Amino acid sequence: MTAPSNLVSLRITEEDMMMLDARIGLDGARNRSDVIRQAIQQFLNGQPLVQGMDSIRIPLGHGDKRALGLLYELQGTTPEIAAQEGLSLYIANAVKASAEQNKQLEDLLATAKESTMRHEEYHE
Repeated sequence: MTAPSNLVSLRITEEDMMMLDARIGLDGARNRSDVIRQAIQQFLNGQPLVQGMDSIRIPLGHGDKRALGLLYELQGTTPEIAAQEGLSLYIANAVKASAEQNKQLEDLLATAKESTMRHEEYHE
């Protein structure tokens, strides 16, 4: 038996109403109310636990969703953990690439300065 619920009135645009109607029948939603309840649950469950933190949503294709499901079954790795590890790897690689690029630019600048600056042996 479902828990008692409160009736809430909501004004939305015709475009949003059409988008809601398009979701009916997907993910077990039988009507607009189901779609709205699912959206509210996704919103509330997706909020960070600590104030000042942000959360992101990542659209997944069928293949990625299937692979993450298999990974969860095999290793217990949740999609959130996989996304966090992927983000950490991405940031580490970006920092490393940026440091390497900065080093190359500094080396090029030093070489250019060396070739264009007057040397002491040419001065009297």
